[in-house]
Amino acid sequence: MASMSHNGQKRLLNNIVSPYGLAIISYAFFLSACLIPPSTYSHYMGEPDLMFLDPATMLFYTLCVMAFFAGALLVDWLSSSAPLVERKFTTTISPTAFLLAPLLAGIALTAISAFKLIANNPNIILWLATQQGGNIKGAEGIEIDSTFTLAPLMLTASIWLVFWRSHDLDLRGWRRWTVNLALFFGVIFVTVAATLALSRNMVMLVVCGLAILYLLRKAKKKHLSLTFVLGVGTLIAACVALLFFAFAFLRGSESVDDQFSLLFGYTVASYNRLAAIVNGTLRYPYGGRGVYLSGFISFSHLFNQFVPVAKAMNWPEFLDVWGAEFGAIDRAGLAGGGIWSGAFGYIYSDLGWFSIPFVFGYGMLYGVVWNWMKRGRVFGVVLYPAIGFCALFWMGTNFLFDSWMVYLAVDALILALYEFVFVRYSQAHTLARSG
Repeated sequence: MASMSHNGQKRLLNNIVSPYGLAIISYAFFLSACLIPPSTYSHYMGEPDLMFLDPATMLFYTLCVMAFFAGALLVDWLSSSAPLVERKFTTTISPTAFLLAPLLAGIALTAISAFKLIANNPNIILWLATQQGGNIKGAEGIEIDSTFTLAPLMLTASIWLVFWRSHDLDLRGWRRWTVNLALFFGVIFVTVAATLALSRNMVMLVVCGLAILYLLRKAKKKHLSLTFVLGVGTLIAACVALLFFAFAFLRGSESVDDQFSLLFGYTVASYNRLAAIVNGTLRYPYGGRGVYLSGFISFSHLFNQFVPVAKAMNWPEFLDVWGAEFGAIDRAGLAGGGIWSGAFGYIYSDLGWFSIPFVFGYGMLYGVVWNWMKRGRVFGVVLYPAIGFCALFWMGTNFLFDSWMVYLAVDALILALYEFVFVRYSQAHTLARSG
């Protein structure tokens, strides 16, 4: 009996950063949010607690998670549940130079982008220094954010790939230290870029992605323990909380209650809005028209120049949709400062209970990228940390089909071509099996 329990724990730990493990973590957070005492929630958010043990909301979210599992499991079954592999390869140039080149290019592009951003918008430094960062997140700030993220996303993709490949190449000594130092500076540059745009998501993306890859490495070598996983999880949660507090401070929030209100507004409050949507209290003016299913298709001007979906569907501009959400929140009797309704909430606003098969497709996509990751392919190494972040933050928006995911896919293609030129693969060797 003890042996069965031990084997079950090992299996759970080895799958903690698989799509199934990440989905369970998000589901556990949702259930925890539904158990927050209404008095506590209402104190910090100043709105009624609609999610507390709400049957319809809990049923909907549970069915979404089950559909997600079914989709991922189907792909795993069709691919014979491929094991984790170590891709053995050699580089046609120095391994250190091979790893440093994309990192340094990403750092340089991010530095240039930051310099241009400050040169064109010198008020940004003044706003940040005087705790008026909220000005950055106005209408002008949204445009800054959308055009400024390209270089940091390229750097983020390079950080993830270099981290993974540095272990594949088994660097040692000064070579390992050099690459690790470059990785550290890469994260610093992403953080600086995120601060200039006041984009928490940008920092959380790179850090959570690295944590996922790090735990995957540990799982492949069977070095994971429950204590270690809990420690990493606690550290990430603490970093996310500190990040929220730091960015809130830059935006002018100083009191403890304001800080916690903002943290609640971007996390558990999303499930309260989900409850309002599921029960019919909250209706987005543009819901039911498909605008929330993919931010890239709905709002990318470049994409719609070639494939005019938005024009054909008569979809509004992003700022119109975004602004309308605040009014809808007010009319629903909720605190107007937080508008997120979580990934499933936005999907529900367009599809209702037909969201379940849509999320099944979500799961299938995760299964495909997960199998790429297990095979050590570039697209897996770059995209899996990103979709893993999306699963961990189902409390946010429908991140999975936003523009930044498309940009990362393009980055993955560029890095795959880079490897095609400088890498020669040999036969992959199985290290471990992950159910």
